[in-house]
Amino acid sequence: MNQLHYRTCNLCETMCGIEIEHDGKQVIAIRGDKNDVLSKGNICPKAIGLQDIHTCEDRLRKPLQRVRKNPEQKSHDDAWVEVEWDDAIEYAAEGLARIQNQHGADSIASYFGRSTAHNIGTLLAVTPIQKIMGTRNVYTGSTVDQMPHNFVWHHMLGHQFLCTIPDINRTDYYLMLGTNPKVSNGAQMSTGANTYKKLNEIRQRGGKCVLIDPRRTESAKYMDEHHFITPHADSMFLIGLIQVIFAKGLAKPGRMAEHINGWSQIEPLVNQFDLGRIAEVTGIARSDIERIAEEFASANSAVCYGRTGVSMVQFAGLTQWLMQVMNVITGNMDEIGGMMFPKPAIESLPLTQSSWDTYRSRVTGRPEFSGEFPMAILGEEIMTPGKGQVRGLLGLAGNMVLSMADGHHTEKALNALEFYVAVDPYLNETTRFADVILPPCGPLEKGHYDMFYHLYDTINWSKYSPQLFETQSSKWTDFEIFTDLMACFARKRTANPLKKLFYGAIHTLVRHTLTTDRIVDLGLRFGPYGKGINPFNKKGLSLQKLKDNPHGIFLGNLEYSLPEGLYTADKKINLAPQCFVDDLPRLKAHFVDGGMEAEQSESEFDLKIISRLTNRTLGWMHHSQRLVKGKNPCELMMNPADAMARDISTDSLVKVTSRTGQIQMPVILTEDMMPGVVCMPHLWGHNRKNTRQKVANANPGVSMNDLTDVTGIDQLTGNAIVNGVPVKVEVVAKTAPAQRQHEDETVEEFVV
Repeated sequence: MNQLHYRTCNLCETMCGIEIEHDGKQVIAIRGDKNDVLSKGNICPKAIGLQDIHTCEDRLRKPLQRVRKNPEQKSHDDAWVEVEWDDAIEYAAEGLARIQNQHGADSIASYFGRSTAHNIGTLLAVTPIQKIMGTRNVYTGSTVDQMPHNFVWHHMLGHQFLCTIPDINRTDYYLMLGTNPKVSNGAQMSTGANTYKKLNEIRQRGGKCVLIDPRRTESAKYMDEHHFITPHADSMFLIGLIQVIFAKGLAKPGRMAEHINGWSQIEPLVNQFDLGRIAEVTGIARSDIERIAEEFASANSAVCYGRTGVSMVQFAGLTQWLMQVMNVITGNMDEIGGMMFPKPAIESLPLTQSSWDTYRSRVTGRPEFSGEFPMAILGEEIMTPGKGQVRGLLGLAGNMVLSMADGHHTEKALNALEFYVAVDPYLNETTRFADVILPPCGPLEKGHYDMFYHLYDTINWSKYSPQLFETQSSKWTDFEIFTDLMACFARKRTANPLKKLFYGAIHTLVRHTLTTDRIVDLGLRFGPYGKGINPFNKKGLSLQKLKDNPHGIFLGNLEYSLPEGLYTADKKINLAPQCFVDDLPRLKAHFVDGGMEAEQSESEFDLKIISRLTNRTLGWMHHSQRLVKGKNPCELMMNPADAMARDISTDSLVKVTSRTGQIQMPVILTEDMMPGVVCMPHLWGHNRKNTRQKVANANPGVSMNDLTDVTGIDQLTGNAIVNGVPVKVEVVAKTAPAQRQHEDETVEEFVV
């Protein structure tokens, strides 16, 4: 008889509740859980792909070890062999320890991909791994994604994870920049897959929604108005809004008035910019800028919110800062219907790092942020000889070749490593450069708790997802892999027999006693809703209580938390951090002093490309046939006027060229694109050789990151520039072949 299992979909930060029908061995169906406390039955198409990942033939079940034909270097002729877990762990630890013993602590690096945040076992392992490895060379996918958010929170509020979350359920005015919640389902704003319904509810209660984006996205039809904006110019638009708000006497700090530093600095800073020039460079009429500013500041409650669309641009740090300035000066910071702060059931902020510029990178002197460096500099740290050169890498859950800037540059860097340990379930475009691959079990073979993404809650709630299936692979979760690997590594890093015994004892304790479930239970018990050590507290939250409530537990709406919740030393919001003030001249030089015009006149690349997310796939879900079947999603969206000027028509095959690379794809013409801007999906490009991923290889698409540039970063935050990259587009053929298998344009000598 079929059974029902309830869990949270772990594919994105939306945290939808799903109902899985199964027979004890196989998944029969996946549906939305109508009783889920957050999503209430809403799911997006991606959730059904979990079934394909669970049964995927290409997902590794045992470790793979490279057997080099030439011991001195990797080559096309190397073989992969399955090895036993104990042997693989020993080999991996020995390789990393050997490099560090010979060349020092910083000679190995760690990289954690974006899906780390979707995995409780990995999250719990991150800090211990960094402590045990002791290297300054720490990298994550955040610096090609959302680091400007964290950078702003650190400097304004005192901690990189003190996340400002839109109170979408109660706001009256919603101003959005560079975000597409209909497709992302509410990035950094967890609502379940029903954000578009929340937008409709704002309008139904008499509120207003405004979208600013170079593309008229899928979310636009849920808006009252949409405005095109020139890529990179979002910060100029925000300066215009702030300028108008002060000029019309609409600035009001609200209840936080006594807890703000730097208020008097903002008005003279924004008045350096002429509003007419702002309208010119943004492409948004002056009258619209003035009207939106007045509407926003006059609303009973309002939110200015933006996501990765404005985090992956040239002035990302300034843009994210100015959005928060908008919320503060209109009295909407930590206010009902404004930006608020969730109260997660497990408090993680005191256990996490928040710092800036306490040390710098070896080659170009980039400052660290919260213990990590930008991904853009990893290649130079690997390929630049000298003391401290990165020679070994421990990488987890990230396909750098497709997701990081300049995929060919990444391939060269990975190929230059002496030793690379990958913790990943696939032999993909990145892990093919590894010396050993340690595959964690599938998502349905382990328990799940969203420790990180509860920082993005739009309501306070908690839910635990127990393990559904137990297989031979189930014993190797990410947490267990890292526990064994780091224990073995620590023993090999010391010659002291007493330390070896100590590390062995700690490993035994953790491996057999301190499971992820026990850690979650402790976090819940001693969190803000917990029962502590009182076993008679029936109201207190615990892991068992979550298990008894498989649809989750509602813990209340968002409440006031400032100033007490601030992490600044004086418990005040720092409205004008000096690092942002010091970055304004760079913005002015570009948009006011002629830098933009000079750049355009000197460049053959006369269009700007931006990325988009499709509603069926994420980068790591291209192994699901259910999700990738159908029409090739890798099309270049282009305004008809731009196409006519280049003799391009719908379905033409075009060549897109940037300073660093070139790709080909079909084109689709649409008025939804701003003139001068083109758009394509990111995280595709499964046309590299020597991978094992049948479904992805059969639907390769092309990689946008073969066009991006590691030298293109926001100078303030170090975040990669993905949107607004200069390109040129030329017609190759009037008709593109359907489902065309794109040529592998990788530099051959660097492909393994």
